[in-house]
Amino acid sequence: MMRRMRCSDLGFRGVGTRVPPPCSGGLRRTSVPPLRDHGFLGSGTLSSVTHGRPVEISRREAEVLAAIGARLSNAQIAGRLHISVRTVESHISSLLRKYGVTDRWALADEASRGTPPPGHLAGVPAARTAFFGRARETELALGLLQEARLVTLLGPGGIGKTRLAAVVAEAAAPSFPLGGAFVDLVPVREGYVAQAVASALGATERPGQVLEDAIAQRLGRGRSLLVLDNCEHLVDAVAAFTDRLLSACATVTVLTTGRERVGLPGERTVPVPPLPLDSDAERLFLDRASAADPAFGAARADVAELCRRLDGMPLAIELAAARSASLGAAGLLSALDDVLRLLTGGRGPVERHRSLRGVLGWSHDLLTEDEQALFRRLSVFAGGFDLAAAAAVAPGPGPGAVADLLGRLVDKSLVARSGEGRWRLLETVRAFAAERLEASAETGAVRQRYLRWAAATGADLEARLGGDPTGDWRGDFDAVADDLRSALAGAPPGRAAVPHRLARSLAHLAYARRFLREVPGHYEEAARRASTPDEAALDLRNAADAAHALIDTGRSFELLLASAEQARAAGDGDARAVALAFAVATAERHPSGFDTEIPHRRLRELLDLAASVGDPGDRLVAAHLAAARAWNHREEKVTPEPSLIGAAVAAARATGDPVLICAALDASGIAALTAGRFREAHRIAAERVGLLAAMPRDVPYPAPEITDTFHMAASCAVAAGDLPAALSTARLAAADDLIGDR
Repeated sequence: MMRRMRCSDLGFRGVGTRVPPPCSGGLRRTSVPPLRDHGFLGSGTLSSVTHGRPVEISRREAEVLAAIGARLSNAQIAGRLHISVRTVESHISSLLRKYGVTDRWALADEASRGTPPPGHLAGVPAARTAFFGRARETELALGLLQEARLVTLLGPGGIGKTRLAAVVAEAAAPSFPLGGAFVDLVPVREGYVAQAVASALGATERPGQVLEDAIAQRLGRGRSLLVLDNCEHLVDAVAAFTDRLLSACATVTVLTTGRERVGLPGERTVPVPPLPLDSDAERLFLDRASAADPAFGAARADVAELCRRLDGMPLAIELAAARSASLGAAGLLSALDDVLRLLTGGRGPVERHRSLRGVLGWSHDLLTEDEQALFRRLSVFAGGFDLAAAAAVAPGPGPGAVADLLGRLVDKSLVARSGEGRWRLLETVRAFAAERLEASAETGAVRQRYLRWAAATGADLEARLGGDPTGDWRGDFDAVADDLRSALAGAPPGRAAVPHRLARSLAHLAYARRFLREVPGHYEEAARRASTPDEAALDLRNAADAAHALIDTGRSFELLLASAEQARAAGDGDARAVALAFAVATAERHPSGFDTEIPHRRLRELLDLAASVGDPGDRLVAAHLAAARAWNHREEKVTPEPSLIGAAVAAARATGDPVLICAALDASGIAALTAGRFREAHRIAAERVGLLAAMPRDVPYPAPEITDTFHMAASCAVAAGDLPAALSTARLAAADDLIGDR
């Protein structure tokens, strides 16, 4: 049996290789810039600088470089600049050569290199209020970050770990020239830590590459800092992720916050205690009380007593201060007497937690009914939300009334602003609000509204995939991805239209965002939610394509068989025939992705079944059957029958589908290589490359052919002795939106 030549000999890693990437890194812009903001767009030849040396680029190359920095695909760049995709690929190849880098993601780093200052950390929460105290903890943390690679800020909920982490990160940033990111893990579910970090960094997966390696590649080119905030519900996952990252990249430092240690060797901790009384606690209270009521005044002893009763807990102090305008210091003391009367015992962590819960309950009870209703309904959001999202889970009042209620909850420190036009509940507050929702009679109704909002949001983002030339949909998806996943996971079991639609949208968006590993599972969930067998068959076919994109052809084979079974249940013989024939071709063309090779007899039986149930007059059916026959004629895998290849290519061309044509041409190329006709194989591979521009990059269907085409084109060029063509193919692959440096 002929073994497919690998491109790793050329420095190009394609289909069938699982070589971990070298550790390299970069910075992520906090927003997508307009092209003019990169500082390159003058006239004539322009100068840039990389790694201390000047680089001369043309004005058009500068436009392409800026577009790459804005995370646009080749097709988007072509549309924006009114040039062909092939011309874009040519410019990218030139830029790769001039900058001396290996992939478009390194070019994106070059594009943004002059914009953020050294040490820029993406995602650090913007300070909206004054910060008090914590000098000792800040100094200790900064010192540990210079000597340890994993530092954890330890403390209970409401103690102020997030604010302290932001202050420490900003102060430490100059020591980390490659910058990094601040990642809030509150909305993140088990299994999605890497996706959260990748979203903050702008890192993406490639076929044959796991997301953790892409993150390491981003962070590892120099000293960088990663902050993982609120780890307590994901301790094991954070430990595994951090261990892998620190092992892969010697220049990365990680700062975490949580209620317990991450538990890795070498971890150093900074305990975060309550604010000291008779100083910082009182200063915090007075500042927040003055914000609520500029005319606020109180005796020093009353303020000290308030802070003592609140155990110096920053969140409790802020909640109480928000009520100072209406109650005054004496009223607050009286109210706290009632709230905390039953809280007896020591003043340890458990008691402080009870005090905080008591103040939360008291603050909640002082809300009006409509404020209480919105407060508990907002607890369904795993992450931040905008006004439209808040209105979607709150029936009755319109956006204007919801905006007014949100403003009132912000004033009472129960809702926090998280950006322009976005809000969130702090972790401790959200947990309390969720308890109130569970205790109400509207839990099911609110969760249904949340689910419908998620499905509508996913559909809106999907609609922007092809028509958003700026690529801004990625940032909008990242902002809601955790909620889309949470809404789907929390949907009632069973087949239903809304969760089915959400699962499909989430799969499509995750693929386009290059979170490849989660995509097959979302499509499989869609199949479980589908109301009809024909819908389930389509979902399973998409899942198979997504698995194939991960080079997991064994899983793809099983999913294709499952799709065929659903097509049988739907009475769709043609769809069943296509799925079965494609399963046969997959097993014959890509056996390296199987744990156990499928016997030839089994594949022949599947092919015979496909031929018996499909309409040979249907062009799609005919093309798949012809391809499967060519690959399955001989018992040896990856060995098509030469006498059947012409029919397979002709049938594929009759469909007009570039993916099917490309796959059929692969059989021709393999046959030519096997026969020693290297120049012919080289010519066929070049034709396959020419088909790639017509293949979309935001759906998994063409992914196997895209990756295989680049792999085989480089191999055939080497076999034909055309090293320049091989290197050119490697550059094209590196410039491709799907492949990158894989």
